Amino acid sequence: MVSRTATCGRMAAALVAASLLAACAQEAGGPGSSLRVAERAAAGGDHETAATLYRQAFEADPRSIDALVGLGRAYGAMGQTARAEQALLEAANRQPNDPSVLLALARVQLDGGKPQSALANLERASGRAPNDLSIIAAHGIALDRLSRHAAAQAAYRGGLQRDPTNFALLNNLGLSLGLSGKGDEGIVILRDLVRDPAATPQTRGNLALVYGLTGRESEARALLARDLEPAEVNANIAYYRELRQLLAQGQAIGGLQ
Repeated sequence: MVSRTATCGRMAAALVAASLLAACAQEAGGPGSSLRVAERAAAGGDHETAATLYRQAFEADPRSIDALVGLGRAYGAMGQTARAEQALLEAANRQPNDPSVLLALARVQLDGGKPQSALANLERASGRAPNDLSIIAAHGIALDRLSRHAAAQAAYRGGLQRDPTNFALLNNLGLSLGLSGKGDEGIVILRDLVRDPAATPQTRGNLALVYGLTGRESEARALLARDLEPAEVNANIAYYRELRQLLAQGQAIGGLQ
């Protein structure tokens, strides 16, 4: 049975989408108006509407890099990584030295399981914007996915020299330490972060993973139980045991995350 709350939620989402499309019609004034409304839709989490509007803007002006990048981000947010990569590759071909375009492309490639391609684009982006913390964080993630944990940790620490309390960099560093067999160090960092108002289920999941990698299953279970059903908790614990065995055998596990 579909709950009344769920039905109302879908109706509300439909009304939001309809109002955004109506706003675009009212702002008739070329592709720029579609882009502005698309950006509002994306900011509000309505990526389907954003994709439609970015597509309209691109069709009106096929030279628009903003429309291509927005389209790529919207497709990526909907899990359509292949389409997202196509849009962002075209944007990068047109503006090969734009760090924001390269970062957007690299993020989609990370989501699509292409860390080596992402790393190449992030290295190009770093050359243009060496102090951009978002690029530094993504660079470290690509290195971690390739199980190059020492290099990833150096990247995160370099960023933290510029912003010592940066949440994303600390979160990534804590996870990277756990993946490289330095679980106790990772736990110190992540345990502090889960107390922060900015903490999300992903933050708690990272700490649970590092707990699991160090054999502290009871603490991992307690943390997972805050966000997952019992069956999901059990599945995660079983997965952590497999990873712990691989780590004990000296095998790289960064690419498994």
